Amino acid sequence: MIYDLLNETPPSGFLADICIVGAGAAGITLAVESARKGKKVLLLEGGGAVREDSSQAIYDSEIAGLPHRGIHTGRIRVKGGTTVRWGGQILELDALDFTPRPGVPDSGWPFPKTELTSFYERALHLEGLASVQRSDEAVWRDLGLPFTQFANLDAYLSRWCPEPNFARLHNKTLTTHPNIHLWLHASAVELITEGDATIGIRCRTLTGIETIFRARHYIFALGGIESSRFFLHPRAGGLPWNRSGLLGKHYQDHIDCNAARIHPHGLHQFHELFDPIIAHGFKYLPKMRLLPQLQAQHGTLNIGSTMSFEDTGKVRMQAKHTIRNILRGRLREITTENLRQTAKHIPMLFHQVWRYKVQRRAYAPPEVRIFLRIHCEQEPTSRSSITLTDQRDPLGLLRIRFDWQISERELATIRQYVLIAQQSLAGVASIIPDEDLMSGNPNFLTRCDDSNHHMGGMRMSTSDSTGVVDTNLRLYGLTNTYICSSAVFPCSGFSNPTHTVLALALRLSDHLDKSE
Repeated sequence: MIYDLLNETPPSGFLADICIVGAGAAGITLAVESARKGKKVLLLEGGGAVREDSSQAIYDSEIAGLPHRGIHTGRIRVKGGTTVRWGGQILELDALDFTPRPGVPDSGWPFPKTELTSFYERALHLEGLASVQRSDEAVWRDLGLPFTQFANLDAYLSRWCPEPNFARLHNKTLTTHPNIHLWLHASAVELITEGDATIGIRCRTLTGIETIFRARHYIFALGGIESSRFFLHPRAGGLPWNRSGLLGKHYQDHIDCNAARIHPHGLHQFHELFDPIIAHGFKYLPKMRLLPQLQAQHGTLNIGSTMSFEDTGKVRMQAKHTIRNILRGRLREITTENLRQTAKHIPMLFHQVWRYKVQRRAYAPPEVRIFLRIHCEQEPTSRSSITLTDQRDPLGLLRIRFDWQISERELATIRQYVLIAQQSLAGVASIIPDEDLMSGNPNFLTRCDDSNHHMGGMRMSTSDSTGVVDTNLRLYGLTNTYICSSAVFPCSGFSNPTHTVLALALRLSDHLDKSE
């Protein structure tokens, strides 16, 4: 059931079993899972049912370090959170990411990857991927193609959610389940505590309406950056969850950049190896990663790549997008102008439809430029940080000062990967490394993007002297308050974080069941 704090008043004395702050991927997953277990759930969302400029303005932040696109474009205050605009790519972290690595300070997690194995599988069902093919080899076999591997690189496939918007994916449950009470425009502004327990969350609208929501357990699923921001706010008596002094420190993103130009020896063979796959209603993307033994040998961080097919023809790209919406049945997203422009590219569109429907692959026109697109881990002890300014937003909360840094070790990892890929892929393409990257020219940093993968700042650890939350995501200093976001990641690997966050969400849901 969905309510709006702008025009409705919560019932007096209402006490939920669980109060979840943030209705993005993690918050919706926790709400759906908990409601199905019979729990009475409050789900609080600061935005509305659709994106609003006034709500987005809450995220305006000061940039102190390198340019960071995701601080503004990768955070969305709306029902569904950032799932309303992401692509829906699903990847597990590598086993290596959970393991302490010699020469990589503070690497590893407090538990092995096997702790999340069953939860990764359960998360697929809540992502709309219950019937997706788990075996990469089986996907290639179904296409009648070999599963090709390359020396020193591990080839693999990522999976993509058919419906990436979690608000749409779980709309029926959110709107009709009697155990879910979703409140829109309910921005959390204060944690109310008594002793070592949270007893309420004060919420406020942009129009000044206030109320306090109460529950037995509280889970903050605010996202990687906003989690740190909320808990950095000063309190009388200090911050009991920050005895380690690590709150807001060691922020990590994934460095996303074109590190080399690709010139295939044969276009047909190259596209068979690297074009996205569309099979039985699911999308799979061919990717590569550096083998663990090569990482250890060269002293690199974890790193992987995809082939980026970049089409500079804007009208042609819009035509492809229109046809893709038609093929997916998303007719309401198509305008008359879209159809008019699309008609100008009928021959190309015929190839696109043939490639998509018959050959079950995405189509890249011959004119596209091809790049080696890198996804690089940042150091677990990254110098990037989240702090607060003295400026307040319309809700009265202090705004963020965001300092994103890229280290020399991270750049060295990218260089080494390009050199290895140059040798490993020599049989299928010539790889021309970016000159600025290889020479150490700082101009290369201007072409490095973040990935909208906001991790770190509220490190998970076995002790409050080395972390902000414990291994069950409980906030140190409080008995009934938890953080479920990528902010808790001790280290980040290079894989998209959402799938791991949802595995952690399901693990937390089970933990709360056992603790009762």
